[in-house]
Amino acid sequence: MTAQTLDATSLDTSPPPPAAGDTQNTNGMSSAAAAVAYAGALPLIAGAILGWARPEDLGPMVLGWMAIYGVALLGFFGGVRWGIAVMQPAGPTFPQLLGAVVPLMLAVAVFPLEGVVTQLAVLTLAIPILLIDDLRATRRGAGPPAWYLGVRVPLTVMMELAFLAALLLGLRVL
Repeated sequence: MTAQTLDATSLDTSPPPPAAGDTQNTNGMSSAAAAVAYAGALPLIAGAILGWARPEDLGPMVLGWMAIYGVALLGFFGGVRWGIAVMQPAGPTFPQLLGAVVPLMLAVAVFPLEGVVTQLAVLTLAIPILLIDDLRATRRGAGPPAWYLGVRVPLTVMMELAFLAALLLGLRVL
């Protein structure tokens, strides 16, 4: 068995071919990956709807739960960034690794903030800022592949709408 060396030309950032029974959409992401990604937004959407449907009795609980889920999402996006950084052909740079750790540090800092409305406000600002930074990194050739961003952009819009609905609910019931 011979050893193969990896260089920048041998790394392909395009998505792998779809598994048997799976298809790819127009931006190259497999339909299974897109379905799982969009399913990740469902708890936020359901929480916003449930909170508005029964604001007096369920609103405060739903808002707290949405803040916890948002913190988990920040940690997840940091993990995605870490994975992208360590897959760079020349290895990760310090700014890439720092950019991967910052979302988790921010997520941890959200917990002690006073009031769930404040927590939701920070999350509502942080998630699109991360997306903008990811888009810039991709343009520089150091970010997530375009097929990932093809689902991340609409997913972020859905999450932001849910967080905005939660913020409005929080201002109403708390």
